[in-house]
Amino acid sequence: MIEKYFADLRDAFEKNADPSIAAGAKTYMRNLSEFYGLPSPLRRQLTKEFIAKSGYPPYEQLDKMVRFAWEQPQREWQYVAMEILEKFNKKADQSILNLVEWMIMNKSWWDSVDFIAPNIAGAVFKKYPEIKMQYIEKWMQSGNIWLQRSCLLHQLRDNKTADRDLLFNLCDRLSAHPDFFIRKAIGWSLRQYSKAFPEAVIDFVNTHKLSNLSHKEALKVINREG
Repeated sequence: MIEKYFADLRDAFEKNADPSIAAGAKTYMRNLSEFYGLPSPLRRQLTKEFIAKSGYPPYEQLDKMVRFAWEQPQREWQYVAMEILEKFNKKADQSILNLVEWMIMNKSWWDSVDFIAPNIAGAVFKKYPEIKMQYIEKWMQSGNIWLQRSCLLHQLRDNKTADRDLLFNLCDRLSAHPDFFIRKAIGWSLRQYSKAFPEAVIDFVNTHKLSNLSHKEALKVINREG
C-alpha cells in the first residue's frame, strides 16, 4: 500500500533527479547514502504537490511509511518521511516515540537526527512531559551517540521555555565525551539557549569544564553580540 501510495512521488523524484548534484551530495555525506540530487526547495515543492494530490497517509500507516522510506537507498526518502511525520505531531500519541527512537538509531547521521530531535521528539516530549525523562534517561544511558545527541538537541525550538536544569545537566554529563557530534551538540544547545539567557550560559561555561569545541560554540552568539 505504501509503495503504491508513493508511486507518483517516486516518478517526480526520478524525473527531476540531477546526477551531478547527487554525486556532490553523496561525497558531502561521506558516501553514506545515495541521492537523487534534488535541492531541498525542489524536493519540498515536489512533495507539497504530491500531498496536495494524494493527501497524507493514514495515521495508522505512519510506521509502515517511515520504514518503507528508510529502506530506500536515496536519502531524500528519509527527508520526506521525517517531514510527513512532523505534520502528525498534534495527533501523535506517546507510542510514536518508539518509532522516533528507531528512526534516530537507523541510517543515523547528523542530517536526520538534527531534524528528528527538535521537530519530532521534542514536540512529543512537550506534549507528554510525564514520560519525557523515561526516554531521556534511556537514551542517555544507551551509549548511542545519536540518541544522546537527540537528548541535547530536543529543546532547540524552545530556547525561551527550555528546562534549564535539564539542559545544563545533560551538557555536564556529556561534557567529557570524546565524540565530535556530542561536543558540537553541547555547544549548539547552549548557544541556542544563550539567545534568551546569555548570563546563564556564561555562568555555566565558566563553572564547568567543556571541550574547546563546546566552549567555542556555546559562546558564539554572545561573543558576536559583544
